Amino acid sequence: MRQKVYEKQKGICIKCGKYFDISGMEADHIEPWHEGGKTIETNCQMLCKDDNRRKSGK
Repeated sequence: MRQKVYEKQKGICIKCGKYFDISGMEADHIEPWHEGGKTIETNCQMLCKDDNRRKSGK
């Protein structure tokens, strides 16, 4: 699923808009898992590592 979402976004981070190799990105739940968000393609996005870590836990 990670690869599929990465390809759909064409390697562009949703937060900062910059291009990254897949190794520079992390999968993220749009609706957080701890709030009932499911691990399905429509609830996943790829963020660069920096943006994902800044978002984490908020």
